[in-house]
Amino acid sequence: MTQTALIVGASRGLGLGLVAEYLSLGWSVIATVRDASGEAALKALPGADRLTIHHADVTSDADIARLAGAVAGPLDLLFVNAGIMGPGDMTSASADEINAVMQTNAFGPARLAWALIDRVREQTGVLALMSTGMGSIADNTSGGYDVYRASKAAQNMLARSLWVGPARARGVTVLSVNPGWVRTDMGGPGGTIDVETSCRGMADQITANAGAHEHRFIGWNGRELPW
Repeated sequence: MTQTALIVGASRGLGLGLVAEYLSLGWSVIATVRDASGEAALKALPGADRLTIHHADVTSDADIARLAGAVAGPLDLLFVNAGIMGPGDMTSASADEINAVMQTNAFGPARLAWALIDRVREQTGVLALMSTGMGSIADNTSGGYDVYRASKAAQNMLARSLWVGPARARGVTVLSVNPGWVRTDMGGPGGTIDVETSCRGMADQITANAGAHEHRFIGWNGRELPW
């Protein structure tokens, strides 16, 4: 039986890498991009005949509703990948900038996940949200990137609430995933791993945790992160 993944936020970077990884594994993949400009790189991937593309912005209620109406499921994997860095610290952040980061990184992904959780396959399906080690409260020993850190910590809490509620009732495993410091537009050229390594590792962790029936905060390499 061919497995199906929905990768949200797939036009570039880690989202595009995840689509490439799952196509290489023989899965059928549904990918979302915000607009048509994000389609070309996806259509050029090997295995793109097993790829369906939808347009969706995680901060748009209308887009979330439209996507939920278009995806019938069952999904073996729903991976919500959305994130912006935003201002560097609280002293330079405007209220509008803070709201944009929180909506894009926390509330939008959570609302989309809630809207689609009943499309995820019962007992063996996985809901993954792209988190970061910077979302760990216990690991914050250096400060900086205050709004980004707060948004990802909020996303982790929303993921826990989603698991405690509808995900656990369906037997769906929820993963908050740290991709590592990756060489992407957001991570910059100093990252310690490339996109392919990160995405392969995340896919391995998703496979290893399918059917675990819990919520875990883990890295691409399997390391458990403190909350």
